[in-house]
Amino acid sequence: MMYTKERVLQLIEEHQIEFVRIEFLDYTGVTRSRTIRKENVASAMEQGINFSTAIMSFDMFDEYIPNPMYGANDGDFFAVPDPSTFAIIPYRKNTARMLCDLVDINGDPWPGCPRNALKRILQEVEALVGGNICMAYEQEAYLLKEENGQLVPADTSHCFSTDGVDIQENFIQEFVYSMEKMGIKTEQISSEYGPGQVEINLRYDQCLKATDNQVTFMHLFKQIARKHDMIGTLMPKPFQHLAGSGLHVHISLYNKAGENLFKDVADNRGLDLSEEAYYFIGGLLKHGRSLIAIGAPSINSYKRMQPGTWAPAHICYGAANRSVLVRVPEKRRERRFEFRGADGTCNPYLLSVCLLAAGLDGIRNRIHPGEPLDVDASVLSEASMLEKGVQWGPRTLDEAVQSLSEDTILADTIGREIWEEFIKVKRTEWNKYCQQVSEWERSIFAQRF
Repeated sequence: MMYTKERVLQLIEEHQIEFVRIEFLDYTGVTRSRTIRKENVASAMEQGINFSTAIMSFDMFDEYIPNPMYGANDGDFFAVPDPSTFAIIPYRKNTARMLCDLVDINGDPWPGCPRNALKRILQEVEALVGGNICMAYEQEAYLLKEENGQLVPADTSHCFSTDGVDIQENFIQEFVYSMEKMGIKTEQISSEYGPGQVEINLRYDQCLKATDNQVTFMHLFKQIARKHDMIGTLMPKPFQHLAGSGLHVHISLYNKAGENLFKDVADNRGLDLSEEAYYFIGGLLKHGRSLIAIGAPSINSYKRMQPGTWAPAHICYGAANRSVLVRVPEKRRERRFEFRGADGTCNPYLLSVCLLAAGLDGIRNRIHPGEPLDVDASVLSEASMLEKGVQWGPRTLDEAVQSLSEDTILADTIGREIWEEFIKVKRTEWNKYCQQVSEWERSIFAQRF
């Protein structure tokens, strides 16, 4: 439902809404917001709500980074609610929310806003290929409980079993119904590989709406879990001995007539993909290491992406192959491809805009991805990788961010302000991690040396 400003004000009165949350994400994917009273909503949609620009220079620990781009003297940006994102929050009293675009003092798009960057690049996509990008986000996540002072899985269910869905029936049904009340459809729900782990597939939609939907997913999963006395986490690797949680993004391209522009049944490679699809994949692989920095931006992310774990540790693509960075599903499903190098610690707007920037580079420069990989990438020797054009993905956050810092094409496409500050934030997080001394280290080193 594409609400107008007038319809939003009408809905607020009809449903007796008293409070409206004005929300956006910082570069680390943390939600920043203010809550306003209903009588202030009209002016907020016209003028925006002010925030210090410095909030974009905070890391995931909620600490101000050294040498920030945005300081005490840099003033404010203004969060302008997008009426199309208006939704009543089912689990809060008389409360609604709206997601925002960020503007400067003159009302122009603020250059540090990832949602603005996504809107801008979507216009470039339409101009270049004459179609609309559609996406579907597919999130894995754990439900945890506290037991003897430690976090453990909330149940002992098995992969694809009915047990997990049955045990967590109250949570799952409330979560799905709440998403639907906020205008978001779910496609599939399943018990995943780890105990207490679930996978929820959102229905595909046009790119901006699909990305907004993932932001809503991130909020609701945690909030509904908390209501049921659990902790819902999108953390990539909460347990060393259990499966990690990834975020997969399905990408397709349609024209206004509804025709799939990534489909070509005459494809002599047998995947039924068009040349534009191959070039798009070529761009994703060319920028693969940088995209992983954006999609897997936490220190914990790289404990999930290990060879032989079904998480993409290699830069390559393949048909029906879950060891690769870009997977092309089986032909009996609609033609699309799946980026597998992300997790729930990312900012979805940054991820979407960078995926499109990489894909557009592939289309503009006719970057072919080579031949699809038909074996498990983890079994390849270094010589086989070289022969097949397969590269290692980054092994740490530091390595990933270094690749991103050298990717000037992404920098120029998404905006230098976003690119530079994201890199500084992530390097700050890496440095803090490197200074931590764990109990594991203490128990080993204190006894041995």
